[in-house]
Amino acid sequence: MHEMGVAQNILDIAVAAAQKEGAHKITRINLIAGELRGVVPMQLSFCFGIVAKDTIASGAYLNIEEMPVTAHCENCSSDFSVEDYQYVCPKCGSTKIQLTGGTELRIKDIEIE
Repeated sequence: MHEMGVAQNILDIAVAAAQKEGAHKITRINLIAGELRGVVPMQLSFCFGIVAKDTIASGAYLNIEEMPVTAHCENCSSDFSVEDYQYVCPKCGSTKIQLTGGTELRIKDIEIE
């Protein structure tokens, strides 16, 4: 379960940022997770609750915004969403594409007290 490691990394980053701002409590963490990261939101939230116990993030809400896989066609310059892992331009049928989204995994912002 890689979610436990991801949860621990999120906690470490959030706590360090909150302490730098002099916060006493983290109430919410907004996370952006690309579809290709393979993160299962329910499992990640569960794991985060475990690792956050007895920290300033205990009880914090982990909001996970999932981002779809997107691509750019190098043949016709079309930008599109990849559906069902079909890496083919829907406009011209080219497979010469470059991924532009879906691999993200970052903290968007943190709400603190």
